[in-house]
Amino acid sequence: MEDGLYEIHFHTVHGTGTGVIYAIGGKLRGGNSAFTFTGNYHNKPDAISVLVSSKRYNPDPDIKSLFGFEGVTLSLTGQRTGDTIDFEGNALQKPGLHFRAQLTRVSD
Repeated sequence: MEDGLYEIHFHTVHGTGTGVIYAIGGKLRGGNSAFTFTGNYHNKPDAISVLVSSKRYNPDPDIKSLFGFEGVTLSLTGQRTGDTIDFEGNALQKPGLHFRAQLTRVSD
C-alpha cells in the first residue's frame, strides 16, 4: 500500500458506504460523515494486512452503522491492482459478519 489519500467504497449485509482514508508509514486515518477510521497496515509480499477501527463522532440517529452495532474493529486482507486495493475480512466483534472494501488512491 502506497502512502496517500484513498477513497473507500465498502459493503456489508447491512448496506454500503463510502469515505476517505489516508495511509502513511503503516498508519491509516480517515472517516466519513459519521465515523472516524483509525488503524494500521502492513505490506506483505503477497498481500496487505489491515487492522482498522471505527468510532462514531456524529450523533445523528439517521446515519446507521453498517454492522448493526458500533465500535467495530476490522481485520482485513487486501490485494493491489494498480491504484486500487480490494479488501475482504470480518469484524473482530462478530467474525461471521463479512466486510468488503475497495480503496482507490486519489492523491499523494
